Amino acid sequence: WWPIVTPITTSTFCAALQYYNLVNYRQPFGATICILALGTGKWIAVYSSWMWWSNYPPNFVMPATLIPSALVLDITLLSTRNSTLTAVVGAWMYAILFSPSNWPIFAYSHPLLVVAGTLLS
Repeated sequence: WWPIVTPITTSTFCAALQYYNLVNYRQPFGATICILALGTGKWIAVYSSWMWWSNYPPNFVMPATLIPSALVLDITLLSTRNSTLTAVVGAWMYAILFSPSNWPIFAYSHPLLVVAGTLLS
């Protein structure tokens, strides 16, 4: 569920902050601010809840990387200045870029391994 639910739920927060920033301040960087704030809160929760409280390694509970997706969403709004096109095209690109932007995080857990002469991944 993680690759499906996370882009959908975070895009709603981004859309709300983007709309507020665009209407009130005419600034198209609401999604980046929103994702940076959500990411900061998530890292605080990871370290306080998992590492300090239960001594669980944080590399097993790392939050998703959404900054490239948020930048694409903001660039779409900046280039089109149209909320409808941003909702259709930008949100689609936001969701599509979610999985590839998280590949480097999980690359360490996919090394090749040889066990009893058989190559495992």
